[in-house]
Amino acid sequence: MNINTVDLNLFLVFQAVYTTRSVTLAGDRIGMTQSATSSALKRLRERFGDPLFVRTAEGMVPTPLAERLIGAVEAGLGKFAQAIDQGRQFDPSTSDRTFRIAINDIGQLVMMPQLLAAAQKEAPSVRFETVDASMSDARQGMMHGQIDLAVGSWKAMGQTFYEQRIFDETFVVLMGRSNPLAAGEMLFEDYMSAKHIAYRPSGATDTELQSTLNRAGVLGQRNVVLTAAHSLGLSAIVASSNLLLTAPSRLAQAMMSTRTDLKMCPTPFEVPPFAIRQQWHERFQLDSGNQWLRTRFFSLFHEPSVYQVVAMAFERSQRALLEDENVYPTR
Repeated sequence: MNINTVDLNLFLVFQAVYTTRSVTLAGDRIGMTQSATSSALKRLRERFGDPLFVRTAEGMVPTPLAERLIGAVEAGLGKFAQAIDQGRQFDPSTSDRTFRIAINDIGQLVMMPQLLAAAQKEAPSVRFETVDASMSDARQGMMHGQIDLAVGSWKAMGQTFYEQRIFDETFVVLMGRSNPLAAGEMLFEDYMSAKHIAYRPSGATDTELQSTLNRAGVLGQRNVVLTAAHSLGLSAIVASSNLLLTAPSRLAQAMMSTRTDLKMCPTPFEVPPFAIRQQWHERFQLDSGNQWLRTRFFSLFHEPSVYQVVAMAFERSQRALLEDENVYPTR
């Protein structure tokens, strides 16, 4: 095949169909009608002499040839994008760029509303797309240019990735105010004798929660009557029952912000804080648009770590002692 005879824009269609598994969604992503996207896909099929994607109940499934092509196509498109961006600065006031963020449903509920509100003022035409991905999928997506940023409690993704801590998270217990346990301090025995909702989101949050419960010796010992993969609807279930929900504190706070019939309390066992970070691939390190996105996340959500707070408190106390000594010198 002579590359000079191929419309390189067709590879944008190829990548979009591969990512979305849908001709319609692919067209929406790259700003083309469904008929234009179908026509472009037809031209690609003719060029390669292969269906490339087969329509199934699960969507457009790539053929083996498409699987072999996707890595090179995404690498090439990524280099094109970098080359173009190096020649121009990202202007949030005029850009219509779409940022894809790997974030779970907790992050979508807790963080995205604030990000969207801030972006509407500064970057009214910028669009966002959230992706619920495993650490492996998020890593591959950033390496191939499909995902701009990953936000969550994932560990470091490797040498070719950058990371920045945003804040520390912990787990709390959420219950309805009509729950008898809401009347006083909840003891470990109360927690173990109660009925529970097991919140099992995909990604690292679930790993952190399972590790926490395991360290406390309660993993597998609780009376779990509901296992939920998503947070949607959990606040209503907790409020209308005597079930306990052990969940990240910011998720619990978000649920309580819309209801008055919920109560949050500390877990009756030790929960070490865990860091929420943003991570990005080195290919985006100098990308001005990605820099803008990272800066927004950091400015909106950054909080000092527990250790920094302790250190600052100690520094203030030492300064106060020195000031007292200056006012009342030792004789």
